[in-house]
Parts: sequence; C-alpha cells; structure tokens
Amino acid sequence: MFSDLTSKKIYLVGLTIILFITSLVYLNHFDNPFFFDDYHTIKENESIRSLDNWTEFFTNADTFSSLPANRSYRPIVTLKNAIDYAIAGGLNPKYFHYHIFLWFLVLIVFLFFLTKHIYESAISKNKYIVIISLMAITWFALHTANAETINYICARSDSFSTFCVVVSLLLYINPFGRKWFLYIGTMILGIWTKQTGVMFFPILFVYILLFEEYAIIEQFKTKTKEKIIRLLKKIGPTAVITTSLFIFNQYYLTPDSTNSTNYLVSRFEYVSTQCFVVMHYLGNFILPINLSADPDIEIIKPWYDLRIIFGLLIILGMTFIMIKTALKRELRPISFGIAWFFIALIPTSLNPLFQIANDHRTFFPYIGLFIAIPWFIFITIRKYSSIQNNKTVSFSVLMVFTILMVLHAYGTFQRNKVWNSEESLWKDVTVKSPKNERGLMNYGLSQLEKGNLDIALQYFNKANKLEPNYPILHTNLGIVYGLKKNYVEAEKYFKSGISYNTTSPAPEFFYARYLYGRGKFSPAKSFLNKALEKSPNHIQSKELLANINSQLNNSLKEIEVLKEKIKRTPSSENYIDLSLLYYESGKYELVISTCNDLLKIYPNNPYAYNNMCAAYNQMKKWELGYAACKKALEIDANYQLAKNNLKWAEDNILKK
Repeated sequence: MFSDLTSKKIYLVGLTIILFITSLVYLNHFDNPFFFDDYHTIKENESIRSLDNWTEFFTNADTFSSLPANRSYRPIVTLKNAIDYAIAGGLNPKYFHYHIFLWFLVLIVFLFFLTKHIYESAISKNKYIVIISLMAITWFALHTANAETINYICARSDSFSTFCVVVSLLLYINPFGRKWFLYIGTMILGIWTKQTGVMFFPILFVYILLFEEYAIIEQFKTKTKEKIIRLLKKIGPTAVITTSLFIFNQYYLTPDSTNSTNYLVSRFEYVSTQCFVVMHYLGNFILPINLSADPDIEIIKPWYDLRIIFGLLIILGMTFIMIKTALKRELRPISFGIAWFFIALIPTSLNPLFQIANDHRTFFPYIGLFIAIPWFIFITIRKYSSIQNNKTVSFSVLMVFTILMVLHAYGTFQRNKVWNSEESLWKDVTVKSPKNERGLMNYGLSQLEKGNLDIALQYFNKANKLEPNYPILHTNLGIVYGLKKNYVEAEKYFKSGISYNTTSPAPEFFYARYLYGRGKFSPAKSFLNKALEKSPNHIQSKELLANINSQLNNSLKEIEVLKEKIKRTPSSENYIDLSLLYYESGKYELVISTCNDLLKIYPNNPYAYNNMCAAYNQMKKWELGYAACKKALEIDANYQLAKNNLKWAEDNILKK
C-alpha cells in the first residue's frame, strides 16, 4: 500500500496530518476559563504577576500558591504561569491554553519517535512499524480522556512533566544525549514541574532491562553479576539524582504548611481502593463516556469488597502479561507499556491523597497503554500471515481505526464544550458524580453568580448533607443567606466556615467581604488581616483591605469637614450626615453620641432615633435599639427604614 513512499515521507506527512487534525479538534477549547486549582495558583497568586522575581520560584515554594496547604514545589509551573501572565498582560486564559497546547503538539511528535524506536527494538525491520506508530500517536492525540488534562490549565504540570519524561528517554536513547548526560537535564525539569517526574527513573530502568540488558532476562544464570553491575552503572546517575532531588524537594523546599497527604484515611484502605480506581481508569481508556472533572469515588470498605477484588484480579492479570511478554523480544513493547502504566500510577496510588481518583491524572500513565495496545494488535494480526496479507482484513482494520478516531475526536470536542464554563462543567459533574459534595457546591456557585439564589441554596444543602463539615461550603451558605438578607443564618455559616478551616484564607476573606457590604469596616479589616496571616499572597484580601483603608481615610477627612461645618452651622442635616459616616466606619458609640447631640437641639428628629436604633442593633443592644425605633415611629409612623430596624431588634429580642 505504501511501497511508493519512503518511510520518512510517510511519517512526515502523517505527523503533519495528525497535528492539523488535533488542532482542529481542540479549536473550541482556547477560550475555556480557569477552574479548580487555577484560582489559588494563578488568579489569586500575586507571585506570578511579575517576572522580576522569577528566580524566587526555584527557592521559595510559597510562590506556587496563595493557599499554604497547596504549596508544592513546582517552580517550572509557576514560571510558565508568570510567562503567560506577562504575555497576556493579565489573567487571559487564552494565552495559557496556547502555551499548553503548543507543548502538547510537540509531545505528540516526540512520542511518535519514542514509540517508533520501541517498536523497532522489538522487530528491527518491518515496513508497517511507521504506520503502527502513527496510528498509536493518533490515538493518543485524539483520545477523549486527554481532554481532561489539556483543558485544565493547572494540569499543565501533568502534561509538561510527561513531556520531560518522554524527551529524557529519547535523549538517553540518543548516543550524544547519553554521552553528555543531556537526559538528566530534562529529567530535572520534569521533576521541577511535578514530583511524578521522578518516575523517569523506574521507567528508564525497565527500558534498559527490556531493550539493552535483556540478557539478564534471557540468560539469567550466565554471568549474572556482570550483567547486573552493567545495568546498575547505566541506571546509577539517574537513580542518585532522582532520589536526591526528591528528598531535597520534599524535606527542604516544600513548606511545613503544605498538606498533600490525607491522614483521615489509612494507607491500606487508600491503596486497596486504588485497585478499583485502576479498573476505573482502564474503563475510561477503553470507553471514555463517563469522564468527570471531579469523580465521586470514595474509600471502599472492607478490603474484600467485590470491586476491589475484581480490580486486583485485573492488575494481577496485567502483571502476568507484562512478565510473560518480557520474555520474548518481539513482545517487549507490550511489557514496557504495561510497566509504564503501573509505574506512572505509583505516586497517586501509594500516597493517600484527598482526591481518591481524578481523571486528569491518567495523562502520564496512559502513554504506556498507547504503546502497548497497538503493538499487541499488530503482533496478533502478524501472527496470522494470511490475515496480514489479506486486503479485506487490512481495509477492515483501517475502517475500524478510522471510526474509533472519529468517535474520540467527537468526544474530545464535546468535552471541550463541557469545560467551556463553570455552569456546564459542574452540571456535568453533578450528573456523572452525584455523590461529590464539591461538584454540587460548585454548580450551586454557578447559579449563585447568575442570581438564582434558591437553586444555589438547593445544591448547597444537598452538598451539606453529604459533607456537614465542609468549610468553604459553609462560607458559601453564608454568602447566599447574606444575599437573601437572612443575616442570622449568614453569620452562623460564615463563623462555622472559619472554625472548620485552619489553612485557607477564603472563609475569612468572604466573611470580611460580607461585613464590608454591611458597612462594618473595622471587623472586616480584622478578618482580612487574619486571612493575610494565613496567606500573605492572597490578592483578593489585599485588594479589599486597601479599598477599606482608602474609604476609611476618605471618611476621616469627610468627618473632619462635617465637624467644622457643625461648628459653623449646627443643622440637622449635618448631624445626620456625620452619624452616617460614623456608622459606615463602624464607630457605633459615636453614632449614638452624635444623634443625642442632635436631639438636644431638634428633639423630634426621626432620623436621629432611627440611626441610634441601627447603631444599638449593630452592638446587639436590642432593647435600646427597639426603644429608639419606637420613638422614630411615634414621630413619623410611615418611616419604612425605622420599621425595618424595629423588626430587626424585635426579632432578636424574641429569640432571646
């Protein structure tokens, strides 16, 4: 079929077509917004707003996130975010997506060459290897599950660290790259992007064992010691550097405040549940129709649950295939691919994380399956030479593959649309993962932003039933009750949100914003200062605090001006204006004293009594507030604001 074309022309044309189609499929994702961890690593992270301090990214993990608990050491990610922010001139997600997608396209090219080399290591000369490699890479490029990683800006840590692992392996394979240890450099970049880059070490070990020092497998009893020493010499530099970097990053560069391990579950329960998670990931690889931005998989008890047992059997079966295929040269790409899959899953499978599973984590592990499965299909067809040379069979295989790629392209295009907005993404999560309290809450937030308070409250309450002690959910309940003017419930939930949370500045910030909206500047400042104690780089708290200070300074100037006016012209209007300025500044005692001064001159002023009532209410002196508003209404029975403040006082007196 391809006898008239050289191998080089085939893959150049093929790669060009693959990159073009991939770009078309992802054309609708570039405007997708920030989500999840993008907020604390990008939107609320002051560190990325300037490249002047870029060297600090490599020495201070605090620059990675505005949240102390999330400060991983990932300087390359922070640097990339800062570069994109500078190029975009602000928080324009489109430029972040351009940058991420560019590296994704480059990864496709490099992964082709790696796959081709792996296949050629198994069968040195075969005219179909380039075609099989191109088919494998097309599958990788269009696979619907990868859309979860490419659409999620913060997941650039997964895609770029994977890129570094692939390039490092290619540099090791290349004689020049191996001689000058160039692969060590890209390996370090991968580790600085995400700690999963450390997995390059065991992947390289498997590669050397299967494709270079395979004599250890084939002739284990002959000169075993010499073979093992030769293997250790090859892997030695990588082993020493990855281990040293991991320890140094983990224990010296990662802040004490970072909380990445979930100590609420036992390691055994977490690891045993991962047997089911592996089965879930394999299911998404085969048929990615239930992808969720936030899966609701929970710890499974007991360990002999059928889901765990079934998952364990699948893992054991794949392990058996991995070992069996390692024994025969032409089958080793299958063994290597399965090993890659399991090795890449180690970081999220052995260390208990707060999210039991996440579909964007599969970007790195799936590389192994994209190498193994196409080769398995090719070897199976090749085994029956009559089938291989049958044009009908070849055409059928090509048609099935084409249909599969069209379905993946369509699925990816649709997932891009799901990631198009907060509302569409979280609505999808509530359908796919109905037991996920965060998904329910975030969909409620999307409705809150649209002003649908009752729908928002409905989803918040659903989430609250699933997780009654969820700090940010209580804060959001405070926000929605505040907007519904149910201030008692709002205060209750804001304060419980703060009490449940010890690391995030969000509960204090949102409570301060609520207080600021109600004119309580002084307590708002107090909570903003607490938020900034937790996270000095929290931009929203800084901006609101600066705004309050500015308004307070302006109020002080206005107060001084009004005081001078009153000395010259002690009118009721000037007194009332002064009392309002004191009220906005949270100086309620001065509101009362100013109104008393006014009443000495104008004893029947309803506005003075009403302002005194509001000030007493703020001080929770409900009986005095009630008495003041009654006086205001005796003077002006139709004064609506006084009626509202009277009811405020009356309701709280009844509660007492």
